[in-house]
Amino acid sequence: MTAENSKNHKENSGIDASAIIASTNVSQVTQGFTAEQKRYMANLLVDLNLHVALGDGQNNAVEDIGPETFWGTPVEDLCKEEKAKYERHVLDIWDDISAHNHNNQMAEGINNFLFRHHGLFNVMPAQEGYMTRLRIPGCKLRADQLIGLGDIADNIAGGYAHITTRGSFQMREIPPNKVLALNAALYDIGLSCKGTGADSARNITATPTSGFDTEELIDLHQYAIELSHRILNTRDLQGIPRKFNFAFDNSGTISVVSDTNDVGYLAVKVKANNQNVEPGLYCRIIFGGITGHEDFARDTGFICHPKHTPEISEAILRVFLEHGDRTNRKKARFKYVLDNHGFDWVCEKVQEKLDAYGNGAKLIPLSKEFDEPRTAIKRQGHIGVHSQSQEGLNYIGVALRLGRMSPEQMRGAGRIAQKYGSSDLRFTVWQNFLIAGVPDVNVEAAIKEIEALGMSVDANSFAAGAVSCTGRWACKLGNAYTKEDAGSIIDHLQARFELDQPINIHLTGCSNSCAQHYIGDIGLIGAAAKDGSEGYNVLVGGGCDDDQGLARLLCGPIASRDICIFLEQVVGNYLNGREQAESFLAFTRRHDQQQLKNVLLA
Repeated sequence: MTAENSKNHKENSGIDASAIIASTNVSQVTQGFTAEQKRYMANLLVDLNLHVALGDGQNNAVEDIGPETFWGTPVEDLCKEEKAKYERHVLDIWDDISAHNHNNQMAEGINNFLFRHHGLFNVMPAQEGYMTRLRIPGCKLRADQLIGLGDIADNIAGGYAHITTRGSFQMREIPPNKVLALNAALYDIGLSCKGTGADSARNITATPTSGFDTEELIDLHQYAIELSHRILNTRDLQGIPRKFNFAFDNSGTISVVSDTNDVGYLAVKVKANNQNVEPGLYCRIIFGGITGHEDFARDTGFICHPKHTPEISEAILRVFLEHGDRTNRKKARFKYVLDNHGFDWVCEKVQEKLDAYGNGAKLIPLSKEFDEPRTAIKRQGHIGVHSQSQEGLNYIGVALRLGRMSPEQMRGAGRIAQKYGSSDLRFTVWQNFLIAGVPDVNVEAAIKEIEALGMSVDANSFAAGAVSCTGRWACKLGNAYTKEDAGSIIDHLQARFELDQPINIHLTGCSNSCAQHYIGDIGLIGAAAKDGSEGYNVLVGGGCDDDQGLARLLCGPIASRDICIFLEQVVGNYLNGREQAESFLAFTRRHDQQQLKNVLLA
């Protein structure tokens, strides 16, 4: 075979020997090729007729390689979702997305699962059209981008959008023949919906006040953004065993609920120690948060240099790729790799990956006892006017009604940020947003325009502390109409009580706990009432970060039609029975479960 013939053969067959070598990372060379890679290269020799020159027969080229596997799992054992990813990589389905668009056709069955990797969710029969979830790395948005999103919500989606509990954005009621227009419009403003659903590393969150928090140790949002781009531009990191959450916490005044994430990086200031670790600023690494499974992330016993967090994150994802369960979706989250192998084993595997990369990134063992205490978190810090670290500048936290924004509010908020601020907007995990860089002289005018748009800056209203998932209104998994019920609860309680500090009420429609009911002062999870109607089980006393603890069951299920009156009783009994200005959380935690029932349900 001549060189030219060989070249033509490779072009016609779609096989490029150099490509397989170039795409093989250092760790694969060090640890050996997978069965798939061995089979591919053996077949490549046959395709190029090189097996004869190497003294191998046609029938022996691929023998003794072992059973066909997908990331170490025998193909015959894969669950249906993993078989679909094995047969076709999630990044290779654009032709299908385009065809569905041109045919005005919704994705169904396994295609619905695959399309979610591109941020397209068929939520029928709960709601017509697609829901899309955006990728907003570091929860940071420019004013012109929010204005553009207002136009997209108006012209392509259903005329509204919601900020999510990952500091992202959801739009709904997108006709199937407008999917390409959606992607083009997002591209035009520098945004994407890729990697926001199914088996993806979801929106990378960072403390929303990063870069201007008066108490932060270090601005980490740049690393969150770098990690997001690293993931989206690395083929292996698309279609991981299940969804994965990263959070970057600058240890400032606002929580990003890092301990509810699979992996959290917490800025810490390390004191003098006897472990040969140079004092200074690092990130403490925590693993395994998944509150829907009643687990908070826990300290690994390791710190790292902040600049290494993106590379460490890739190494973690590669360990997850190789050891995540691909046979049972219920056991496929990172938590179960930790449960099965232990924290130390996982950290050893991560360091092996880092060593193979050869860039010097290290997991540094160090006990938490050498961390300086972090500043206190302000529970109201994401609402209202607050000073920035830059003299004379402020950020304004805007309270939304359960994260919902109209196109007029989106465009208006963007223009306010341009007119009075620095065009810098941050979304929060509390379903609201911040306008940054507002000079002292502009604060009053900005607030007036915010309120004229029907939004609030009141930190002590029930609306400021209410978080809700979509619920049955637009999610087939929802057991209750959480958005509608949350709105009724807010109106009912605000008409009867004036709070001196917030009470966070989290409503989630199912056990997936998208609204994280386990960390709310009051957590409501959808459940069928005794008569079969929609209702809620009621939990109290949850918290995160310094207040970490799972909410405890109070009672339930309470029918949705009775939930407002029921919560009026609970809040009223708390206010009447508390000690001075005792918070709801402190009140619930100084009573055992039976005492709580006696006090709150009296």
